[in-house]
Amino acid sequence: MERMREYDGKTVLVLGLGRSGVAAARLLAESGARPVCADERRAGPVEGLPDGVEPRLGPFEPALLTGVDEVVVSPGVGADHAVFAATRKRGVPVIGELELAFRFAEAPVIAVTGTNGKSTTVSMIGAILAEDGRETVVAGNVGVPFSSVVRSIGSDGFLVIEVSSFQLETIDRFHPRSAGVLNMTPDHLDRYPRLEEYYEAKERIIEPLGPGDVFFYNADDERCAALAARTGAATVPFSVNRPVPEGVFLDRRHLIRVLPGGTEEIFIERDELAVVGLHNVENALAAVAALSGTGVAADSCRRALSRFTGLPHRMERVAEIGGVTFYNDSKATNVEAAVRSLEGLDSPVVLIAGGRDKGGDFTKLLGLSGVVRRIVTIGEAAGPIEKAVGSVIPCTMAGTMCEAVREAGGAASPGWLVVLSPACASFDMFDDFEHRGREFRRCVGEEAAQR
Repeated sequence: MERMREYDGKTVLVLGLGRSGVAAARLLAESGARPVCADERRAGPVEGLPDGVEPRLGPFEPALLTGVDEVVVSPGVGADHAVFAATRKRGVPVIGELELAFRFAEAPVIAVTGTNGKSTTVSMIGAILAEDGRETVVAGNVGVPFSSVVRSIGSDGFLVIEVSSFQLETIDRFHPRSAGVLNMTPDHLDRYPRLEEYYEAKERIIEPLGPGDVFFYNADDERCAALAARTGAATVPFSVNRPVPEGVFLDRRHLIRVLPGGTEEIFIERDELAVVGLHNVENALAAVAALSGTGVAADSCRRALSRFTGLPHRMERVAEIGGVTFYNDSKATNVEAAVRSLEGLDSPVVLIAGGRDKGGDFTKLLGLSGVVRRIVTIGEAAGPIEKAVGSVIPCTMAGTMCEAVREAGGAASPGWLVVLSPACASFDMFDDFEHRGREFRRCVGEEAAQR
């Protein structure tokens, strides 16, 4: 009840009316606040707002802050936005939707951040908890706004939240019971002037942690491992390369967790996993590490992970045509994500890559030359990719996704894979990575129909 009363009668500006902004406005209205909803879009309907609330569209004006007690900003509102200078001048606090929702949470929160693998890992955590009979909601940057579900679950359940660097910029009281960093590699250089600023935003996830909390981290990532020395929480490492004390690791074909007292327990065999790639082994290890201290049974881990077939657009098996298997990995929106998806594959690959360059280093694709036999490039980054790797890996440019699928399928032999793993953002040709993935599936379907 105290959480409900905190916003009673307050006027709160919600700036940015995507899914999370609309969910925040609804939570505020249900809690007795008066939301003022604004978006810098100049036109277009906004659906789902509380009854009686009309959106204010157009460029931000400081006058919007008149009479406002607090501001909730969209993750897309960067630290250089004029709203931050205006609120500092007036002494109005600014938080994000993640922070707002947490203030209403009764269930303990498990929070996952990192550059790659977040959505898959939180989904695996949710699947394991559900298999173990625990009430669970998976939300956050995975696509379900935290604000829309935070009050749907009581103190006996779990809220499993995917957290982005953008969301961590505006936390205040956010305090997960278990928090982890999967990896940290260059990304979002179109948002952060310095790479270090991106890393520092990710690292904020450890700030609230203390005794009684869990910090799980990738022991194979130097930057993640360094964070373990900076937290007062119990630390649980995971590794695909070596055994780790009091952690979770891959030992050849076995996924093992170390129980209190040092006993090692195999919770699943690698070939029992329903998803492919070494990166998904790492995600499974992280999911089990995140649940340290919850008492989840090993058999629940095994059953859940053996049934978890992955998420759309993340190494999603689409079809087999003439002995060639097509995978949709459209969510690989940076170079490191593409490398992680492909490096654990055993079959030769024809890669479809390209889109809007986010400042990535395409020469890192050269490390895949043993498995990637050809690259079909698309979008704005087609030229830069060929310049970076074309002397080693043959490249062919395609003008459309369907042309890329035809070209890649024609270059592949039976037993090979065709993988859309773009290593780039999608916004030059598509609305988002999901639109890009759907178009890939459609084009593959057309190819299958013609065979």
